[in-house]
Amino acid sequence: MKTKSCSAKVQSLKIIIHHPHGSVVSGRAQRSQAHGEVSELNLSQAIIAIASGPIKPDCGRDMLLIGSPTQILAYDVHDNIDLFFKEAQDGVNVIVTGNFGKYNEVVVIVGGNSSVQGLDWQGNELFWNVVGGKVYDIITFDFDKDGENELLIGCDDSFIRVLKNNQFIVEIAETGPVVCLATVSDVRFAYGLANGTIGIYEEGIRLWRVKSKQNALSLRWSGDSLACCWGNGRIDWREGNTGKVLRRVQMRMNAAAMLLADYRSVGAPDLVCVSDRGEVLGYPPYQENTGFNATSKKMPTEEDRMAITELFNKKQALMVELQHYEANAASGSTSLESADRPMTAMPTNTRLQVAVSAVPDEGNLDLAITTNNETIVRAALILAEGIFETGETLARHPLPAQLRSILHVPLKPPRDVPVDVHIKALVGYGDSEQFHIFELTKQLPRFSMYTLAPPSLANTKHGSHVTFHITERVQRICIWLNQNFLLEQEIELETEETKELNISFICLRDRTRLDMDFKADGQVKFSTTDIRLAGDLIQSLAIFLNLSDLQSVAHFPEAEKKLRAEMDNVSEIGEMRSRLAAETAERAQLITALLPAAQDAASYDLKEMLNRYKEVIMLNEELLMGCHIRRATQEQAVTSLKNLHTVLQQATRLRVGKYSKAVVSASRKAVRENNIEALIKIIQVGDS
Repeated sequence: MKTKSCSAKVQSLKIIIHHPHGSVVSGRAQRSQAHGEVSELNLSQAIIAIASGPIKPDCGRDMLLIGSPTQILAYDVHDNIDLFFKEAQDGVNVIVTGNFGKYNEVVVIVGGNSSVQGLDWQGNELFWNVVGGKVYDIITFDFDKDGENELLIGCDDSFIRVLKNNQFIVEIAETGPVVCLATVSDVRFAYGLANGTIGIYEEGIRLWRVKSKQNALSLRWSGDSLACCWGNGRIDWREGNTGKVLRRVQMRMNAAAMLLADYRSVGAPDLVCVSDRGEVLGYPPYQENTGFNATSKKMPTEEDRMAITELFNKKQALMVELQHYEANAASGSTSLESADRPMTAMPTNTRLQVAVSAVPDEGNLDLAITTNNETIVRAALILAEGIFETGETLARHPLPAQLRSILHVPLKPPRDVPVDVHIKALVGYGDSEQFHIFELTKQLPRFSMYTLAPPSLANTKHGSHVTFHITERVQRICIWLNQNFLLEQEIELETEETKELNISFICLRDRTRLDMDFKADGQVKFSTTDIRLAGDLIQSLAIFLNLSDLQSVAHFPEAEKKLRAEMDNVSEIGEMRSRLAAETAERAQLITALLPAAQDAASYDLKEMLNRYKEVIMLNEELLMGCHIRRATQEQAVTSLKNLHTVLQQATRLRVGKYSKAVVSASRKAVRENNIEALIKIIQVGDS
């Protein structure tokens, strides 16, 4: 019989296991003296992540998985057996279990500071890959509907990545670090960001999103709604299609975690919420048509009160709008008699026009909002994701003396991703009391921060480049350039017989140069000092041309230099940690020998006893100092590994398909063997 259990992290070194439906074998998990249904599992390291799942074949029970800063432990609570104990050099931030890819058994998936790896029930590594930042959450989800689960990975670099067959097939750009993910249905998944945004994607397209001042801790699909647990202890149930709030409760304290578990053994998972003070609350699945309880209620519910409030607000807005229309009609009739321009009327042919152009001298883009007549743009509200430092909205309202029919707004996208800029402008006359609202949307292409280099600009030789071969007409390349770059005039070939194209750009952010050469024989060369940009260009071109595999040869001296430095740091830190571990073990043995000697000396020589205890105190202080040094070296090791993995990830993006996968496999082997020259060769040619 399968025993139900629920785990929660309550202290930095202790796990509380509540087993109301069965007992566990006494062992490492000690039965609590205060409560018979509670066991305590004490550990020697801080607990970063915990998870459970049926990872052991031919065993229906869940195994407990515990992640510490440097180690992973798989533990069978019921039989008091360690399945495996494994070192995690890149640290542990999240652990999940599930079916992934072609693996027949349940896989343990571990997300670190800059990597993700899969383990079997014995701790053997099944796969490993590098990501662009710290991993916050992972879910298994059939993204491409081929019958096999992929991994959806949320990172602090504001991307949701989809991993399939150990290669990333999709990257979804978001506006902040992705802190939580949840499966909603076969075609939908939910996400939460560190800036308080939550939403749902359907088949890779965002269905809706809302933003809160609080931080979302966890998302779960419960019943027919999406449950969201916020940091201040608030729990929302939202409608799946629109994000409308259906139910809201407030815990008495701040929240720590939320999960789904069949805690009552009724055959359906309940929503289990844990506060930061250890309080555990459970909620049954929420049904939209019945709520938590199907019985009739005579008193109005919270949903009824919220619906009434929403309808009242709509009524007030419609009343104000009606008053504006009545004022416009009255002013129109008065103007017919006085033959003067009405205070609120506007020409019927008024149009709002938007243009975006590069301003190289200022290092940004200029968004020009203008009208087609004598009306002025009184104010504008710009909504765009990830462009403005203070948020997603920018308001521009010039002084009355500066009002014109054109309004300029500077834009500076920090990342090379497509951005939809939504514009709401107030348009009217300078002396108008009421203004008309015009709404427009302008899309910025992915590489909008690169403008054509002037012919007079000298070409500095830096030697950094990547070359590859494609079989594609140069006309198709022109279409790709026109779609992905912000150009004043579209690039066109001089004649139909032209088979080569050479074009140069300047980055508005740092004034670096980008040269792209497309030869008649299919040879392509991207010259830039930024290996990240080269990878973005190759990935964008491969998607446009529908290339499944692409090999390249790269030469980036700065990236190679950084790789050597980080590998040297990792090697030195590894040697230092080994030496510190040996010294710690030696001092611990000395303390173990000195303590009995000091106790024996107490019966015949007090001076000898004091000397022994002084030696113990000195050794203990040395142990404490060694612990501080080991902690500092661990932080340095994590930082160096993250920088190393970032370079390796950039190298994988210089290739597509099986060649990108080969870079990951070869890099993993070279890192294990501490082979710097092999890593350099992998960056250059894609294999060791």
